[in-house]
Amino acid sequence: MLKTKNQSRGIQAMPALKPVEYLTLREQVTVSVRNALMNGHFQPGQIITVKAISTMLGASVMPAREAMNRLIAEGSLELRANRSVIVPELSAREFDEITDLRIHIEGLAASQAIPNLQASHLLRLKELDAEMRSAVAAADVEAFLDRNFQFHFLIYRLGASNFILSVIEKLWVRVGPLIRFCLDDHGFADSTHLHAQVILGLETGNAEMLSQAIIADIAGAAQSIRATFPAAPRT
Repeated sequence: MLKTKNQSRGIQAMPALKPVEYLTLREQVTVSVRNALMNGHFQPGQIITVKAISTMLGASVMPAREAMNRLIAEGSLELRANRSVIVPELSAREFDEITDLRIHIEGLAASQAIPNLQASHLLRLKELDAEMRSAVAAADVEAFLDRNFQFHFLIYRLGASNFILSVIEKLWVRVGPLIRFCLDDHGFADSTHLHAQVILGLETGNAEMLSQAIIADIAGAAQSIRATFPAAPRT
């Protein structure tokens, strides 16, 4: 579908990661699977097949296979010795390293978003926050994670370069499968409270408040993951 000029100019205000309309079929499949990993649609250690990807996306086998090979090459999926492909499992050390990187990079990207913030961005963030609260009330994990993903990346897109944004994506690909399976009522409540602080920091131009809220959100999720998976991530 073609975009209008006004839509092209406003792309930064949109919640989607990339405008996949301009990508090849293989690239569209790659982006879709990568986004599914970031949103936690797959579990750590889960076997992923070309047929499953093809069926899930309604794509032919060839682009699905090419997308899988690319995701393996970039470390988003793991090829085992028996030729099966799985969602990577993290060691405790790897998880801690990724968490430390996320705290530093995402906190910085968020704080740098303030100069580029427009009223339309703030309005969209408030809409996403309201939708997350509705998802919490309905115990709808799927909707919550989708809006959470859009919320964070709208902010990061405003503050991060394309290179840093790609780094953040890679980190989310690794932790997304874990975040989905450790959400409880406490985690929901903490996240919605911190998102309110994020919005307030943006609205008032308080970079420190904004950065600290993002950091607390990441640290809180990490704590829940460690509590939920005491024996995993694997050592």
